[in-house]
Amino acid sequence: MLRASFVLLALSCAAPLPTLAEPLRFAGDDGCPYLCPGTPQRPGYLVEALSQVLREPPHFDSLPWPRAVQMVRDGHRDGLVGAYGLDGLRVGSEPIGWVGLAFYTRHDSDWRYSGDASLLGQRLGLAQGYVNNPRFEAWRSQAGDDDLHLQVLGGERVLPRNLQKLLLGRIDVLLEDRDIIEHYLEHHPQLAGQVRRAGELPGRQPLHVGLSPHLPEVDARLAELDEGLRQLRREGTLKVLGERYRLSFE
Repeated sequence: MLRASFVLLALSCAAPLPTLAEPLRFAGDDGCPYLCPGTPQRPGYLVEALSQVLREPPHFDSLPWPRAVQMVRDGHRDGLVGAYGLDGLRVGSEPIGWVGLAFYTRHDSDWRYSGDASLLGQRLGLAQGYVNNPRFEAWRSQAGDDDLHLQVLGGERVLPRNLQKLLLGRIDVLLEDRDIIEHYLEHHPQLAGQVRRAGELPGRQPLHVGLSPHLPEVDARLAELDEGLRQLRREGTLKVLGERYRLSFE
């Protein structure tokens, strides 16, 4: 689930497609390895991938996820990076990546995800707007949030705050994008020994670039993005970028 302007890096293995108009303005929530505003020398997988697709380097604003979504829907930004399953945005057919969701507990817990029923009775922490696994959402609607004891957190610095809630015992299980939380734990070794991965939701969800319906020539922009992503995939550029950021969806 996918997060200040960035310095864009470009790989030389693919030529960009002709641009249609002025640079696009994207919004997103900073979440390495997808968007990394704190490390301009490695700005993130999504930033580098889009810099290959668009001739004019796009602009990025780091915003809390709900605000980023609303600003794109209202036309105050042109696109949303890291979109999946969001109503009110125009999304092309070609994914820019894939998202896998994993469960995490404190290190002293013996709970493991063994199917939807294993979540009953657990206080489950989520990031607002990030979980869009069709199987989980269908079961969530059937079971009801009260039975699931869901705690949904929004705003800024959601992952560190959710991890703090987990370590303080305010939630039992945290469901989060596997690549984002693993990257965070790798760069915060003091936390790595305090939490454990406790299973994953089956299947991965496609990650898209969502464009505002208010964007001029939005259909042409979507076609440009789709063709550019197909070209990068054919040439192996997305695979190289994924490996650079230790992603394995290609």
